[in-house]
Amino acid sequence: MLVYADTGERVPQADFGYGGPFGTFSLVRFVALCSRESGRTDAEVRVITWYCGATLLKPDLVNRTVADIAADLGFTRPALSRMITRLLKDRLLRKTGGVGRSPFYGVSPYLCFRGSGYEHREELKGWNPPHIKGLTEEPESYLLLTPSAEDDLPSDPANFTQFLGRAGRIARDRESA
Repeated sequence: MLVYADTGERVPQADFGYGGPFGTFSLVRFVALCSRESGRTDAEVRVITWYCGATLLKPDLVNRTVADIAADLGFTRPALSRMITRLLKDRLLRKTGGVGRSPFYGVSPYLCFRGSGYEHREELKGWNPPHIKGLTEEPESYLLLTPSAEDDLPSDPANFTQFLGRAGRIARDRESA
């Protein structure tokens, strides 16, 4: 434990990079998913956003049945199951386990991951990148948008899904302009 010599107070520290879990999120892939060219519906983007937010904020949240998650998102279980099937096919979601006949799903580590850098690198070795229409191999071909004051994004990014949903709509609006 480090302390300030003059006051004796503890020096605040954050685990990042060298130990302890932290989250990574691919803005390039998420913006590409939000674009019209990706062919994703708003409902599918909402499902992916939920899985990303759950993975980063509370990883145990994704270990729930499809029926429970559908109720949280306001979808029927069959509708969410159809979306999950499409997202699995394009490697945006992956099966991560289950209980009995109830499977659990998680987001691709290429899109979002919670853990150390070493754990992330090891996780990527076992998965192919997701298929996102319109995403090229050159990330510099995508312009990451910096929100401006008139974009009216939530001032408190603690509501992760609301923040990302609004950012995605702004990206789509700018792309179509």
